[in-house]
Amino acid sequence: MPTYDFECKNCGHRFSLFTTVSGRLRAVCPTCQSGNLQQLFTGISFVKGSGGEGGSQAASGGCSRGSCSGCPGC
Repeated sequence: MPTYDFECKNCGHRFSLFTTVSGRLRAVCPTCQSGNLQQLFTGISFVKGSGGEGGSQAASGGCSRGSCSGCPGC
């Protein structure tokens, strides 16, 4: 499931929500319970491999092209 970032247009609270694609359409502000939300678009990170193996450095901001020795699987 993806994580979506929102800003409440009612109270200005910013929050993240880990939910399904359809779940984001029913999101409400945890502070004021308003459904008047603006979805914020943030960067996307890709993880190389499966099950969390390899690419963890790239997902956390490390090298993603194999140019360092600290990235497993590069």
